[in-house]
Amino acid sequence: GAFYAFPKVIGTGMKGQEFAKKCLHEAGVAIVPGTAFGKKAADYVRFSFAASQDNISKALEKIRKMLG
Repeated sequence: GAFYAFPKVIGTGMKGQEFAKKCLHEAGVAIVPGTAFGKKAADYVRFSFAASQDNISKALEKIRKMLG
């Protein structure tokens, strides 16, 4: 099993699709845009926490730096 977070990212100025693409290309972190779960989830992304605490911390730090 895995644990997931489904945060709303519209406060970043991006929709989920754009946020997920930016995370992959600029931070090297793969996340799923909310639209994979329906049109009403366009402002969201899904993070999986099926990784070590160290890897999760590193990924979140990369995203924080990407956002400036």
